[in-house]
Amino acid sequence: MDNESQPVLEAITEHYVRSKDFNGILASQLSEQVGLSQPTFIAELERLLTNEEIAIAFNHYQGNPHILRFPSPDTQRQLELLTSESPDEFCLYPTAKVLAHRKDLAAFTDRPFMKRLALGEAQLTPVFFELSALEPYYRDPRYLFHYGDMGGRISIRNEACRSSDVHDHDKIVLQTFGIAYDGRRNRVVVVYLRYLADLSPEHQQIWKARTVEGPCAMNSDYARASLYGDWPEHYSAYHALLTEIAEINKLSVLIGKPSLFRDDFSAGRPAGFHPMLRPTGRGLQEFVHLLDKMLSENLNRDFFRNDIPLEEEHPRENGRVRVVSLGTLRLLRNWLSTHYRTADDADVSDEILAPIKIIRGLRQKPAHAIDEDKFDISLPGQQDKLLMDVRKALQKLRLVLMSHPRAVGKYQPPDWLDGDKIVMY
Repeated sequence: MDNESQPVLEAITEHYVRSKDFNGILASQLSEQVGLSQPTFIAELERLLTNEEIAIAFNHYQGNPHILRFPSPDTQRQLELLTSESPDEFCLYPTAKVLAHRKDLAAFTDRPFMKRLALGEAQLTPVFFELSALEPYYRDPRYLFHYGDMGGRISIRNEACRSSDVHDHDKIVLQTFGIAYDGRRNRVVVVYLRYLADLSPEHQQIWKARTVEGPCAMNSDYARASLYGDWPEHYSAYHALLTEIAEINKLSVLIGKPSLFRDDFSAGRPAGFHPMLRPTGRGLQEFVHLLDKMLSENLNRDFFRNDIPLEEEHPRENGRVRVVSLGTLRLLRNWLSTHYRTADDADVSDEILAPIKIIRGLRQKPAHAIDEDKFDISLPGQQDKLLMDVRKALQKLRLVLMSHPRAVGKYQPPDWLDGDKIVMY
């Protein structure tokens, strides 16, 4: 390294290490600090860039150059911008090549993600983990766990945060996580390095144990929202199913009936209504149980009143009659068969109800048998298919209600609900 470069590099490195959040030093500030002429100063930066001892964050790329949000462009591009950008518009950072020799790195031994920042990595570097890394927080009632299909967040609950019975190292917040995919298109979790570094040492170690090696890719909608503040391009199939329930209830009222579903979940998404976190048989059973409660158990018997019988009579051998209340799925089938036919005079009740009846059957099966739990990588795909089939069934039911004379011309569903932008994140 050139002798004149020594104080420049030392100043860049010291500023980075001593700053609260591994910040860069503004070029104009450094130029005054080292007392070099502008041509000499730029020449020294060019030399340090060529030697890969510094990186430059330009406002053009980073938005806020004081934070290395993204990796800097390649060296040649940095050299070009160095001579065209104002020294008030870019900050300077040491590279891992320089930082790796610092003795104070030992202080980060128990904080692997903070250590990566200390070694000069960009703060929004994506780090990928097994999806099961989320499960302990989901299962632990001390945490608020929000999972909105393409991403979510985790935080300690207020009461747990105030409790002396909860260790301080467990009082953590993960500002955001997202969904990504490994090389076989299996779901994994992505978290930006900055948010991982904010975790306690104990939780950094927990996450590190679930790191996924190999190439992974972030979901494009999560990247758009979390990096650039853009609206997602697609809609989650889970969100679409909840929307179908709400829209069916709107149509029910429009045709002069009580709501078909007792709860439209407008107050909040049911806990656990999200893609599978761990591929186990127990996880699939829990989801099936929840989905059946949202569908079969959620149907409102009053919707069918005065349209079809809610009970049926069963003669007994002694000549008496036993009156039996019909189940909600049977009522829905009878109502559809009685009141709706396609233009070809076809009965679509079985077609609509088939996926919902599959859910009911799967729920009843484990109720009568003790099944050994199993780990099966195909189970998330099975859950996805169940969800998509039910969503399509509810879509068909909505289209049936839309054809009612009282709804024609008076109801318009959300544009996206019948489009091609509904996906399984």
